[in-house]
Amino acid sequence: MMNPALKSYCRQVMSRDLDVIRFKMERTTLEIDDPDGSIYAFIQLLDGSRGVEEIARERQLTLREVEEGLSMLDRYRLLTCGTADPSGLTEREKLRYKNNFTYFSLYESLAESRFDFQKRLKEATVAVVGLGGGSVIAAWLAAMGVGRIIGVDFDRVELNNLNRQFFYTEDDVGEYKTIALQRRLLALNRDVRVEVHERRIDSARSLSDIVEQADLVVGAIDTPPLLGSRFVNSACLSRRVPSYYLSIGNRLGFYFRVLPYESGCTDCRVMHIMRNDPSAAERIRRQVSGAAADADAGNPGFAPNVAMMTALVAADIAKQLTGYASLPDMAFGIVPFHDMDISRSLIPRYPDCPSCGTASSDSRAVEPVSMEQLLDAAEAVSTGTRDRETPS
Repeated sequence: MMNPALKSYCRQVMSRDLDVIRFKMERTTLEIDDPDGSIYAFIQLLDGSRGVEEIARERQLTLREVEEGLSMLDRYRLLTCGTADPSGLTEREKLRYKNNFTYFSLYESLAESRFDFQKRLKEATVAVVGLGGGSVIAAWLAAMGVGRIIGVDFDRVELNNLNRQFFYTEDDVGEYKTIALQRRLLALNRDVRVEVHERRIDSARSLSDIVEQADLVVGAIDTPPLLGSRFVNSACLSRRVPSYYLSIGNRLGFYFRVLPYESGCTDCRVMHIMRNDPSAAERIRRQVSGAAADADAGNPGFAPNVAMMTALVAADIAKQLTGYASLPDMAFGIVPFHDMDISRSLIPRYPDCPSCGTASSDSRAVEPVSMEQLLDAAEAVSTGTRDRETPS
């Protein structure tokens, strides 16, 4: 073990009063009972200038006692990683991601350094399917240093996109989103690889070659309605690739994480909605058939709402790719735009889900079942906790 050191940030927020050591970290406080001051004296020696044996001698402790003390402090992420190695990052990247390192240092441990987290981003490949709101997620990924980004879309930039898809410019209007975004991302970070595919997604197979290259997929596709995300879901399930989905409605937005055959998938979500609200079946059928088009009031996407929702997804993706912090147990997040009071819920993995349920987990079928088959499966049982959100 290298010379152990308390993180400089932790030293700044540490105090001892009334036999208790306190680390006051913004809105949380860690307290360690220290009636005789021995722990505080031990911590004071952790400045990186002493090895474990020297600390043991100065405090008259055994090596095992020192190691147990360090293990306790490390459990709370209070120690720096003594073996931090930036190799694998260029000098330019060390400068570019300096602030990332500062952030990641809050989460590093004796076993994992801030550089390890950044290198995991650099080594990752993320596919973004749908480059409307997905273009903003792609920009967050490029800024944080995801090494390879694959973008998929078939649409062109329109002037009315620019109120919310703010990584395009007026000069991009009329150009394919794939080409415009590739140019913008490389201008933002020339160290990342950006590959684009001008492609209409009309089946899971139309994504298979892209999904098999990705560590993670973002489904930001809204065409065809509901079916687009089901195509992404099936392609990701068949390759066991984690995926994220988001949608922005009139008054709220949602984002959803799917870990293949561990958490509920997009079809589980449809089943969950219907089993909590049987009247949803007709609305879903109208949405898929396009019968609700006459009631379409346009796209309610508003730049601040898009920025917030995409940032929440990007932050979750960073945790997924690096492991710097644990993922929230509740994979489905809802954000009401009027008060920003984020709530989370669990979409269960239904055993009878035709896409990821027990009977299908080994089939690795590429295409999803028909919408009618899914609705029939959902209507077969009516159980669960009420949740009246509708799919977007």
